[in-house]
Amino acid sequence: MRLPLPSPSLRSQLLLIAVGGFVVGHMLNMLLASGLRHMHGGQHLLTPVSVLVFLTLLAAVVWLSARVTRPLQRLTESADKFSGAEPLQPLALEGPPDMRRAIEAFNGLSRRISDLLEEKDQMLGALGHDLRTPLASMKIRAASMRPVEERTALFATVDGMERMIEDILTLARTGRSAEPLAQVDVRALASGVVGEFTAQGAPVALEPGETVVWPLRPDLLTRALRNLVDNAVRYGGGARLAVAVEGRTLLIGVEDDGPGLPADQLEHVLRPFARLDQSRNRGTGGAGLGLAIAVSIARLHGGTVALENRTEGGLSATLRLADGPSTEP
Repeated sequence: MRLPLPSPSLRSQLLLIAVGGFVVGHMLNMLLASGLRHMHGGQHLLTPVSVLVFLTLLAAVVWLSARVTRPLQRLTESADKFSGAEPLQPLALEGPPDMRRAIEAFNGLSRRISDLLEEKDQMLGALGHDLRTPLASMKIRAASMRPVEERTALFATVDGMERMIEDILTLARTGRSAEPLAQVDVRALASGVVGEFTAQGAPVALEPGETVVWPLRPDLLTRALRNLVDNAVRYGGGARLAVAVEGRTLLIGVEDDGPGLPADQLEHVLRPFARLDQSRNRGTGGAGLGLAIAVSIARLHGGTVALENRTEGGLSATLRLADGPSTEP
């Protein structure tokens, strides 16, 4: 069995070249010194010459390494940070010609991606506006329909379509939200979501704990928590929220006492339009975008959403955000 060997970094390769050059130079130096001793019968050690060659070669390697690895590191960091949420500042062209061409190509690629995302947002905004107009017209016409049962059914259908359109637009625009980060009292935000559901008679509670201030986009995070709690209430009959901090990670948990999910469906239901049942009835879960929206909002904050079946029964949804706590008192 052949084990894969780790690929050495460019800096390591250049250092190996320098060491190899020193060894070869030293061997040539020893051969030359041996020849001079035989010719003249004296001790002619050229060790200072080999040391000088090594130092010169090492200085050249260090300079070349810095010239290549510095722009490469900046390119890698910029690529890792690029999420499409905000336009990426073009990188300065530096380094060898090949590195300059790579940076220029990356700048062009990020610019084209940003333009495509902007065009997508404009198209979705226009689409949402155009769809709301005929739906409003349908509501006006349905107001005079008879019998009442058909009118009520049509109103419910139109309302469901409007909510579905709003969910789709929210999911599509989450990654490029214009809402800025702000230092937010997470417990107060979670308490507000709990109040919305308890006002409707749903058994939702927030576990006691200390105040936590975190850099968030409050409107978006409220939407994510609302979707997680709605999912717990809809399928588990109620929800319990808990806010905690582990190191530099914010944890917001939403638990229920429902039937849970099959193990092979825990990741599947986080995808857009994923449902365990195939209906699109709002009464049984809607279009399947609530959890996907929560996942998208978590990713915008550099976090994740994970589902896990509780050993005592029910489902646990954990929102993890690792942007670091506020330094303000």
